[in-house]
Amino acid sequence: MKTIKLTDKYTIGEDKVFVIAEIGSNHNQSLELAYETIDAAKEAGADAVKFQSISVDKLYINPSKETIELHKRIDLPEEWHYLLHDYCKKKDILFFSSPTYLESIDILEELNTPIYKLASAQVGTFPQLVEKVASLHKPTILSTGLVNYGDLEKVVQIFEKAKNDKYIILHCNSIYPTPFERVHLPLMDTYKTMFDCIVGFSDHTTDIFASIAAVARGAKVIEKHFAMSRSLPVPDAPFSLEPEELKHMIEGIRATEKMLKPNVRLDIEQEERGFKNAIATRLVLNKDKKAGDSLQKDDFIFRRNKEGINCSELDSILDKKLNTDVKQFSILKKSYIIR
Repeated sequence: MKTIKLTDKYTIGEDKVFVIAEIGSNHNQSLELAYETIDAAKEAGADAVKFQSISVDKLYINPSKETIELHKRIDLPEEWHYLLHDYCKKKDILFFSSPTYLESIDILEELNTPIYKLASAQVGTFPQLVEKVASLHKPTILSTGLVNYGDLEKVVQIFEKAKNDKYIILHCNSIYPTPFERVHLPLMDTYKTMFDCIVGFSDHTTDIFASIAAVARGAKVIEKHFAMSRSLPVPDAPFSLEPEELKHMIEGIRATEKMLKPNVRLDIEQEERGFKNAIATRLVLNKDKKAGDSLQKDDFIFRRNKEGINCSELDSILDKKLNTDVKQFSILKKSYIIR
């Protein structure tokens, strides 16, 4: 099983799924709200929080008024990276961010971010950014929502050329929100087969079911949009989970991990043995028998009881003789038989 170590605490690819609370731009340009959302993600049980390193000045030339107004709510001020990183360190939750422009990578490197996430918008359209991240030789999550097989092969080739095999591919749908019938979870299997890599799922549905199903299918990373409220005036909030929902999803993921632990089943469980014994069907004499009488098939009826000879042993006691008198409707015991 392939694994990728991030820190002493986190290794991706083992039994424990790496769960990312995607805060993204759900801070609505409020640092206090960003802190509150980090707290809620930690409380819900997330392993990491992820933001989006966005700056209208670094992404556009002559942006429209509508674009400028949008970015007043979703941009991540560069100085916030340091503040959010320090806050996450204090709260013992991993911080990272998706770089969308080249300079944001330099900021994340100053913070020694142990993992990168490249959104499908960059994976599919910005090879220079992909090359810069690949050259860092750090674990990198690649989303695939806007990427076809050919695009993804080119990105993997960039990583291979950089001698960086620490990439994780997340199946992703860039339909916001994604209806269940268009999730297509088997694509995770396709990516795993194509690239022999760790796979996961970036969930843009409105509920928790797809992420839990993805874990059952083999996802080792789950990324889910997270907000304190779906009513926030930012693009990702309407299909994000709120705190209690995120907590419930992570509880479902952790339960699923336990259910996926293999059992070779050489024997049934101890509790199952007790139940099986309690409902076992026993040999019961349907007539009085005398000491010295031999036992025949028509001497028995079959009834459940905790004690006695199991009906599966009938053939082994046929023609054997009794060493004592036995009354009708008595449970046959081995001590009654001459050996």
